[in-house]
Amino acid sequence: MKQKLFGLIATILFCGSLNAQNVPNAAEFLSGPPAGNSMQYIKDYFQYIWGKSQRDTDRGKQAESDFQTEISTYLKAYSDVLGVDLTSNMPKINILFDYCMTYGIQTQTKAQEAFFSRRPYARFNESSLIPSQESNYRNSSSYPASQALFGWMYAMILTEIAPNLQDEILERGYGFGASSVISGYHWDSDIYAGFLLASALVARLHTHSGFNGMVTAARSEYEAKSGVHNPTSGGNENVYFTNEELPDGYKYLPLPPDSLSAFFACDMSAHQDGIVTRTDPAQKEAAQTALNDIEYSVDNFCSVYSPYFGKEISASATPQIYKLMDRVHPSGNGATQSTKAHYMRLRPYVRMNEGTAYPPDEDDLRYTGSYPSGHASGSWLHALVLAEINPDAEEELLARAYQFGQGRVITGYHWQSDVDMGRLIASAVYARLHTSTEFMEQIERAKQEYKGGSAIRSVKADDENAQIYTLEGIPVEGQPKQSGIYIQGNKKVAY
Repeated sequence: MKQKLFGLIATILFCGSLNAQNVPNAAEFLSGPPAGNSMQYIKDYFQYIWGKSQRDTDRGKQAESDFQTEISTYLKAYSDVLGVDLTSNMPKINILFDYCMTYGIQTQTKAQEAFFSRRPYARFNESSLIPSQESNYRNSSSYPASQALFGWMYAMILTEIAPNLQDEILERGYGFGASSVISGYHWDSDIYAGFLLASALVARLHTHSGFNGMVTAARSEYEAKSGVHNPTSGGNENVYFTNEELPDGYKYLPLPPDSLSAFFACDMSAHQDGIVTRTDPAQKEAAQTALNDIEYSVDNFCSVYSPYFGKEISASATPQIYKLMDRVHPSGNGATQSTKAHYMRLRPYVRMNEGTAYPPDEDDLRYTGSYPSGHASGSWLHALVLAEINPDAEEELLARAYQFGQGRVITGYHWQSDVDMGRLIASAVYARLHTSTEFMEQIERAKQEYKGGSAIRSVKADDENAQIYTLEGIPVEGQPKQSGIYIQGNKKVAY
């Protein structure tokens, strides 16, 4: 009880009131539950059947232990991954988990108010894996899946804390989604919505005053307990991290859909819908947008997002934001390359031996992997970073990013599952970026630029003897040895 009270006081002191920021509104950027006559619903049904077949297995036992959306559930699960007992003598991580759970519940509740989908066991009037809880959830919406939301949210946060185990953490986070299907409490489409909503929530949390300091304190606590010291820099002058340093999608995401699976049937249905979109005069605008989004370049992303961001993003108008986007940009597509090479999935137009909406790229991409989509990853990554700079525009940015990814299905260059998994790749990259001191310094400059100020301020005479801190609140001995932005005398200063 004392630790719980301490956690509440700490979150108020470090991050302000629990109502200081609105949570993301899922209704503005998620597609909602699938229609009952859609191929996506059929896929949901077959996944429900699969889930029931797992209940008497070891995987079913794990699903049962994953069921309760309580902090203790996630602390225990990730303790097994990290090899460190997060439930004992880890107060900073417990406080951080408690804080995130508070906002996770608010986010889930808001989404359930916007969407309603009857839970599988309730729709079919069947027993679930956990019968004792059925009456509690029978009349509440299953969309989006709470286990997926919380599991992926904590996976992203722990990727920031323990990047040395990023792939294992993300694999466990993804597994929470499958557990909720096995339990019979959620559809597969609920899971994916939960993952996307989690990434939006983590971006929003990073706008809370002091949240980065809480993560830094938790990281220090983990490193002290585990003996692992993760680097706070990497990459080179062009990227914050090399592709090899980023999470490997093939280690934490599922295989591409088998051609005999319901998932592939869903891919085929979406592919046919894409063909209709680009040939139907009534959908001319959507088809043209997909063509406009073909170009994968930082300048095109800046042009696409500027109207939603609320300020022109360019090298001349917003140099600090552009500098950030330019260095983030390669990682969106780059993080998909290991997975593409591992599976070498045939693109739709190659497999179906047909043309695309944009023939000039067909020869160049014919022998490259389709799974996952680099365009979907890059667009979602850029939107998350920009949403951290301007949280008021988050829903509009993510809605546009979602559309950008769907354009790859419309043009015929990707399957729907390629696009879906591309967005999850972006979520993982976004989390990893926050372990880079250079990224944190540059996004601070970008935030100040967006607000109309400058992140670089001169040190006045009365501040010369004041203690210097990093942006994460870590005291610096003497003068900083690396150039960057610091806190001194309650001001941001440049050294």
